[in-house]
Amino acid sequence: REAVVSTQSTGTKAAGEVRALTDFYTMLNNEPARAFYGPQQCLAANENEAIDVLLVTDSLFRSTDIAERRKYVQLVEDVRGYGGTVHIFSSLHVSGEKLGLLSGVAAILRFPMPELEDLDVDDDSDESDRE
Repeated sequence: REAVVSTQSTGTKAAGEVRALTDFYTMLNNEPARAFYGPQQCLAANENEAIDVLLVTDSLFRSTDIAERRKYVQLVEDVRGYGGTVHIFSSLHVSGEKLGLLSGVAAILRFPMPELEDLDVDDDSDESDRE
């Protein structure tokens, strides 16, 4: 019986993640100023308490870089603190793999923030300058 309940809750969680990812893509297509992905955009949106729904992969919490891990733990706590919804995706699930292709973090905003469109999605660090 416990295994059945566990399987059902895992399936329900995965269904919620799939729905959240679908909602993100819908928002990205229909209202792009309210849907962003990438660390820089999501952190900037968080500074304005603009995130309604945060999507983040569990692999970001398992990063060997402690500062990186803390950054995402703080982001999740912040979003929950001001009433946003957080979905933590399993990197082993298809939805988590898809989110991973979008840098592992994405957000649906409470209100449009077109100014975030000017931030470089891939510019999470200065790695491009070192090459």
